[in-house]
Amino acid sequence: MKTIKLLFVCMLAGIFAHAQENVPPYVGGDAEVTPPKFVARKYAPTDKTNSLKAYIAENLAYDADVGEVMEGTEVVKFIINADGSLSEIEVVNSVSPTVDKLITGILEETDYMWMPGKNNGVAVAMEKEIAIQIKLGLTESTAESRDFKEIAKEHFNKGAEKLFVDRKAKRAIKHFETVIRYQPYDQSTVYLLALCEVDRGNMDAAQEYADRFMDMGGDKSFLEETLAEEIKGTDAYEQLTQLFATK
Repeated sequence: MKTIKLLFVCMLAGIFAHAQENVPPYVGGDAEVTPPKFVARKYAPTDKTNSLKAYIAENLAYDADVGEVMEGTEVVKFIINADGSLSEIEVVNSVSPTVDKLITGILEETDYMWMPGKNNGVAVAMEKEIAIQIKLGLTESTAESRDFKEIAKEHFNKGAEKLFVDRKAKRAIKHFETVIRYQPYDQSTVYLLALCEVDRGNMDAAQEYADRFMDMGGDKSFLEETLAEEIKGTDAYEQLTQLFATK
């Protein structure tokens, strides 16, 4: 059966302070906190050539049937325990089941390949979140030239048209979900997905998106000022406001 091979993988920069690599210790209140570091082997001195980005790229063999191949930004979070082991690996943003399995499998292999984070010099368990771009192309250059921001922007505009002009939330959701596959931290899209789910009466799904928006530090007031007429003109706006009030 014809297959297509992944030719380019790029690790994005850490999204949160505790998710970054090679950052200096920072002070939170009276505590000096040092984030965990990937060292490629148990408690070895940090080697810049053994970064998590390089390790994943070297071990990711994405050969799949054409119908299974997907691209996008995979987001995974996990706990790095005080002894350097990993636990609670969870996919936050899925590109595809195939990619989920590949990335989580590679992360599982890094058990005890971490220097644990420290709080005032004492090793403690810390959460880390990583984002990985999976770009596909027939050559490395064509894959690398794939602009996820532009792809996401195109689908965002189509989704907004379906939601605000055609008043078809179900069709809008498909475009907004594509945006999130490429740009998982786009706060506007997460907010509008919550609005769409309220419009469709899927309150549990709407609450999940509302919670995600708030956990991302989303600025609801600024967003609503930017899209005031469109958002407040929907029947679902008042119900969505109530969901945010529960946080």
